[in-house]
Amino acid sequence: MAAEISDKTVATEAAGADEKQSNAPGMKSLVSRLTPPRWLVVLVVASVMIPSLTFAYSRLGRSSAPVPASPEVDLGVFQFEADQQENGRVAKAEFSLHIALLDQVHQLARLKLQSHRFRVQQDIEQLLRQAHSGDFDDPGLAELKRQLQEQINETLGLRAIADVIITDLKLEQREGDLGPISETAEVVPWIEAKPSS
Repeated sequence: MAAEISDKTVATEAAGADEKQSNAPGMKSLVSRLTPPRWLVVLVVASVMIPSLTFAYSRLGRSSAPVPASPEVDLGVFQFEADQQENGRVAKAEFSLHIALLDQVHQLARLKLQSHRFRVQQDIEQLLRQAHSGDFDDPGLAELKRQLQEQINETLGLRAIADVIITDLKLEQREGDLGPISETAEVVPWIEAKPSS
């Protein structure tokens, strides 16, 4: 009887093993049909590489993105002082100088301005030492701007300036020169009399 039980047990175990083996290949074939090994490897590599490459590209793109250049270049603050012998109305002037560059030579002009900045400033100061008080009489400063444009173009060695912009202009008039009322009056030139009660 023990032999019969052991034979049945062995037979049952053998049948279970055959069943497992028959199920295993069926499961393997199902998995292999759904995800072949080469596609599985490609999917894993792609899921790792695509986010990594996207992150690297975005970081690289941010760091090397050109900073939009301002259309104007600030050259600094300059001063003019009239000669004592000159009879003009303006004794001193102080202003900030900016230039707008031509689009065609924008990049080249910026490079030259960086390398010749001090030379440009020295040449402007030299031009202002030779300027006259009358150059500041024109409200638009057209002649002074033209001279500055020519001087800077000459210093840079190319025609680069589209416009000369003068801001924060402070004029000091000679003593005794009243000038126009709009420039010299600090109070209303008349006061209405109050009616007496």
